[in-house]
Amino acid sequence: MRWETPSAQMSELASARRRTLYQRGPLRRALLDTSVLTTDIIAATRRPAPSSFVAGARAKTVRCLIPVHVWEEVPRVLADRHREGGRFDLGRALELWQSRYAPVLYVVDTAGLPMTPQAQVLAGRDASDVPMLLLAGVIAPVVVIGTDADLLDSGLADAGWRDLRAALGDVGVTEGKMADLERQASVILNITEHLVKGVIRQSSPKRLAAAAVVAGVVGGALYWRQQKRPQVPSQRPPVWPTMLEHASTRMAAHAARHTRGEDRWRQAELGTPGDTLLHRVARTLVKSPEPLTRTAIVERLGEAVPGAGHTERMTAVLNVLTSHAMFVDVTGRGHWQVGRLGGR
Repeated sequence: MRWETPSAQMSELASARRRTLYQRGPLRRALLDTSVLTTDIIAATRRPAPSSFVAGARAKTVRCLIPVHVWEEVPRVLADRHREGGRFDLGRALELWQSRYAPVLYVVDTAGLPMTPQAQVLAGRDASDVPMLLLAGVIAPVVVIGTDADLLDSGLADAGWRDLRAALGDVGVTEGKMADLERQASVILNITEHLVKGVIRQSSPKRLAAAAVVAGVVGGALYWRQQKRPQVPSQRPPVWPTMLEHASTRMAAHAARHTRGEDRWRQAELGTPGDTLLHRVARTLVKSPEPLTRTAIVERLGEAVPGAGHTERMTAVLNVLTSHAMFVDVTGRGHWQVGRLGGR
C-alpha cells in the first residue's frame, strides 16, 4: 500500500521537487533497518570503497536515520550472523560499524511519537519494528529501507535496497563532481581577482596608462601581421570547440546518471506529510543540512505556526521541541536537529 499525498499539502512538497546537478534541494532522508545495515556492513568487509550509504551521508547527499533499537541491534546481529555460519571477518565488520557507519547515522529516540495505523497493525506482529514506522510517520515522505518481512508487508519499506544504494551512488557522484567544479571555479576566480587587484594596487595611474598604450600597440601590430600573412588551413581541430564538445558530452552523461538515480529515489519516497506542528517541525529539521534555531524554524514555517505574534509562535515551537525526545539541542544554546549524530 502506498500513501497518497493530498492536494492540500502539495505546496509544502513543492520544495522537494527533483534536484538538479546545479541546485541541491532539501536533504534526502532514509530510514535504515538492522537487516539492511548488517548486510551492507558485511559486504563492505570485502571491498575497499565505502558503501554509498556512508559516502552519501558524508557528502550530505542523504541523511541516514535509525531508531535507538537499530543502534543497539547491529553489533548483536552481526555476531549472531557470524555464529550462524556467516563467512565474513566479524572483527572487521565491527570495526567498520564503529569507524564508518556509526559516525554518520542519526540515532532517534521515538518515545512519545504518535501512533499511526500502520504501526498499530505492526505492533500486533512485531513490536520491535514499531519505532521505524513511528519515525517514518512524523517525517514523511521518507525512504524506508529494510528487508524485514513485517516492514515490507506494511507497504512502507522498499525491498530494492540495493537499487536505492546504487541510486545514491549515482546522485552522489554527479553532485560531488559538480561541487568540485564549483569549488575549483571559485578558487580560480578568487586567485584571478586577487592578482588583478594586486597589480592595480602596486601600479600608479601613469604606469597603468602606459601599459595600456603598449598593450594596444603590440596587439595592433600582431593583428596587422596576421592579416598580411597568407592563411594556411590548420590540420588540427580547433582547441576550444573540441574542449567544449568533450565537456558537453561529460555533462550529458552526468545529467543522465543523476536523473536515473534521482527518479529511483523519488519512487521510494512514501508517506503523507502530517499537518500538525510536530510533523512540520520534524520535517523542517530533518531536511536541513545544519541544526536550526527556533527563530529559523518559525521563519521557515511562517503562518503554519499557531500564535498571534512572534513570541507565541516561538513558544509553540519550543513546546514541541522540548516535548519529544527525537529533537536534540546539539549545542545546548538552542540549535536543534532530529536525532543524535553518531549516537552522541
